Amino acid sequence: MTVEDRIYTLSYLWKEADYNYAFRAKYPEIDWDGEYKRFLPLVMAAKDDFEFYCLLMKFYALLRDGHTCVAMPQELLSGRRVPFCVTRADGKFLLSAAPDERLLFAEITHIQGLPIGEYIEKYVYPFYWHELLETLFSCFDCIECSLMFNFGTDEMISVATDKGELSFRLNEPRDLVYADLSVKPPEPLSERFRSGNLIISVTGDNLAIVELLDFHSAEIVGEFKENIGLLEKCAGYIIDVRGNSGGMGDPPLEIAKYFISGKFPVRSDPKTPAHSAKYHALEPYIDRDNPDLSDPWQRKIYEIATHTYYERLEDNGENCGFIDFDSQPTILSAPAVALANHGTACAAEAFVSYFRMSGRAKIVGTTTYGSGAEAMIRELPLGGTMYLATTWSKLVDGSEFVNVGILPDFPVEKTLDDLKNGTDVILKKGLEFLRS
Repeated sequence: MTVEDRIYTLSYLWKEADYNYAFRAKYPEIDWDGEYKRFLPLVMAAKDDFEFYCLLMKFYALLRDGHTCVAMPQELLSGRRVPFCVTRADGKFLLSAAPDERLLFAEITHIQGLPIGEYIEKYVYPFYWHELLETLFSCFDCIECSLMFNFGTDEMISVATDKGELSFRLNEPRDLVYADLSVKPPEPLSERFRSGNLIISVTGDNLAIVELLDFHSAEIVGEFKENIGLLEKCAGYIIDVRGNSGGMGDPPLEIAKYFISGKFPVRSDPKTPAHSAKYHALEPYIDRDNPDLSDPWQRKIYEIATHTYYERLEDNGENCGFIDFDSQPTILSAPAVALANHGTACAAEAFVSYFRMSGRAKIVGTTTYGSGAEAMIRELPLGGTMYLATTWSKLVDGSEFVNVGILPDFPVEKTLDDLKNGTDVILKKGLEFLRS
């Protein structure tokens, strides 16, 4: 990329965030213009495209949102190989792939001589952001990628574990041994339906396990309806949205209506940054350093000038401030349990919140991802991608969940033994609770 290309790309990212980032009002301490000026000479002086994209990642990580980031083009990582993979259990960072089988499931204690916590603070968070550590590392290969981003290809890297030390250079290819991380159901299941969106299985005692894989396609609603006859005959339901990264807002609501009855007030208060050229032009007529915010006219000018003026949106499924689940018959009334984890995000979190708000089902698993911000997704040069949160909303009950997530009623975290044995401990706990 030319220097002109770099300046334009950085400027494009700055502009879109300046006008469309949802949480400017949440983080008034972020001097976005000042950061843009600070990064300009850095991107101009970057020695290559790889270093340039590393700077873009750091630039958007400053916005402190798990749904806002820059993804580096994969081709720029060519020739950078990390000879291990990382997984999590018992709150530890464990090797799930390594050059030596003896290192499988070893706990990482230090990287480059730094305790793992200090390493994360110094080398991971400048590139990625999420308030929830478990969410960050469940959804991104942060340790592996951070090594590629921070160290030269011929630099010696040292990773200390409780089973020995692993030293390597990024430009040295290694054959890896992989741990078997496949998860087995805790008991035999009979699969009755499978598509790219939906899997339905039934236990020996007629409990349905409904796996909603994502909400990116409206087809999932039709597929679910096709199986209503099967589900009506079941004695209970495990509704599994683990790893469901969200998608459209209609499918989760339409499916939830088959399980939930009642009419509930909506307090999610969704809003998006709004602009007015007229009021922006009036900025010189107020004291921006000391505005009279009790005056509605001055307040609007000030908020538009600082990009903290919001337009309220009608929430998905809302009708006069309520969600009416009785707008269609509630057919599936047997006991239900919902399964969620750190990968349950956005529209899937809205789905979980319907069950939490109505009391229809208890939630088993881990805290959800904590993001539902209608990401603006744009392609960048060389195959990179921009993700930018554009909507600030709460859960339907009015509670904040961005960078917080939804806490389960029954927390279940996998242990090292669960990992080694392939035990689906969350499904196991969900079935136990449903049967009780």
